[in-house]
Amino acid sequence: MTVDQRGLAVSVPWKTPERRVTAFVEEHADWVLRKLEAWSRHPARRAAWASGDVLHFVGRQLRLEVAPGPVALARLDEGDRLCLELPAGAPVREAVVQWYRGHAQANFRERIALLAPRLGVPAPRLFLSSARTRWGSCNVRGDVRLNWRLVQAPQPTIDYVVVHELAHLIEMNHSRRFWKLVAGACPQYADARAELDRMGPYYMDI
Repeated sequence: MTVDQRGLAVSVPWKTPERRVTAFVEEHADWVLRKLEAWSRHPARRAAWASGDVLHFVGRQLRLEVAPGPVALARLDEGDRLCLELPAGAPVREAVVQWYRGHAQANFRERIALLAPRLGVPAPRLFLSSARTRWGSCNVRGDVRLNWRLVQAPQPTIDYVVVHELAHLIEMNHSRRFWKLVAGACPQYADARAELDRMGPYYMDI
């Protein structure tokens, strides 16, 4: 099941009886209602992808400025301005996404190097994710994937997601031991979770 600005979508194997689908949705009704309510608080941003748009970056609000140029360039100027120079016809959104991804990679690597020792684990391989419903994941090979959209959030929120996935290198579950590990490395994790509940749909909607 996924919930976004369009509502609830349920993907099932071919020929799954409708009654099983209905029962599954009803069983998880509380989760569905929470997600729908969260999306209702944050309508689609409907960015024009033009000068004047407001972008979030590590908890800051940036003002987008777009100007013509021979090649694609992006720079963060004083006064919290993200200045893009783009050839005529170049898509602004894609340039912003590439800028986000580059900074996300650098930020996440730095935070992993800082936070992994707190959990006593080696720094894992990092991959960027473009998932629409998950901020991070960790597999049995020890690979960690973090959603590049997370770089919009304040640093403490980013750190919580990093710690969450690093803790899965020790506990591949959400047991009491898992949450104890998270709390030990990120004592304010409850505040970070609340921030993602509040702003997560907005961050995802890009």
